[in-house]
Amino acid sequence: MILPGATWDKGIDLVAVERAALCRGACPQLTDEEQRRAVKVMTEAGKGAAEIAERLGMADRTVTRWRDEMGLSS
Repeated sequence: MILPGATWDKGIDLVAVERAALCRGACPQLTDEEQRRAVKVMTEAGKGAAEIAERLGMADRTVTRWRDEMGLSS
């Protein structure tokens, strides 16, 4: 979750990432870096690659590749 008052980090909209990761309502449009952050947040929350890919509108293999690049276990 985000800290009070902290809504941006190095050009990443943390509120949009959080909204995407919560899987409620429409997924906001995210930049590539915001998508990467969402993959990290959702992986840490125990979401599977297929679920993340569907939510973010990308291929499962992209999620898996990004997880590998970030050193995250699936």
